[in-house]
Amino acid sequence: MARARTTAGGTGAGGFTAVPLPAGALIGPQMKQFWKAQERILTEAEAFARHWFARRHEAALGALKACEQAAEANPADAVGALQAFRDWQAHSAERMTEDMREWAELWARCAGHLANSEVGAGAETLEELQRETAELHAKHATPV
Repeated sequence: MARARTTAGGTGAGGFTAVPLPAGALIGPQMKQFWKAQERILTEAEAFARHWFARRHEAALGALKACEQAAEANPADAVGALQAFRDWQAHSAERMTEDMREWAELWARCAGHLANSEVGAGAETLEELQRETAELHAKHATPV
């Protein structure tokens, strides 16, 4: 028994099926969905980085302001200088909490993009295989 040939010139999915299937029907949807997911993940990472840098700039400006307040404080009022640094630390803790929250959300969204990509690729592959199979049956149909 001769092996089935794909349109790409290779052997079919193995001699056991004897149904020629083009590689594009099997690989194309996965490749397309993979790169769509990559684009979504890059967009997510870019947004995260933008927010993270904004918080770092806020932290640097806050530290500068605390240093200026401490330098301008009455030397006899050490409590005022310490208060400026305490406020900066409190805001830094809030920023770090926001970092962690956004980080967890980033990974959850990225995992969702990958899962949706896999589901979409599977559905597209099935549709493509059904179309290819229908075309093959139509080409090899025996006229009545």
